[in-house]
Amino acid sequence: MAEVRLPAPVKAVLVDGADDRMDADDRVAIPGAFWFVTYQGELAGMIYVCPCGCRRQGYLRFRGAPRPPEEADRPSWEWDGNREAPTLSPSVLHRDHWHGYLRAGMWVQA
Repeated sequence: MAEVRLPAPVKAVLVDGADDRMDADDRVAIPGAFWFVTYQGELAGMIYVCPCGCRRQGYLRFRGAPRPPEEADRPSWEWDGNREAPTLSPSVLHRDHWHGYLRAGMWVQA
């Protein structure tokens, strides 16, 4: 899949339950949607839907969060702790498809 560019920033929408994020085909319908993942009772990262609208998902692990041993060498991101309008660092490269940032709750093109 070729790299895409966003024509404008996309709002990161926090969704909680599966009913909030799934369409009739059980696919995520909201570009830029995200939800938190816990491991051992602590926030460990977030799953997000690519902001371009392709509906593909990615997982971003939070730096310093607990993680399974098999994930020890995988990348991680600094999270500012804001649940509603998060900022992550460094940038997000979504499977060689989209590259940008999550800043104050907005997905922006790199």
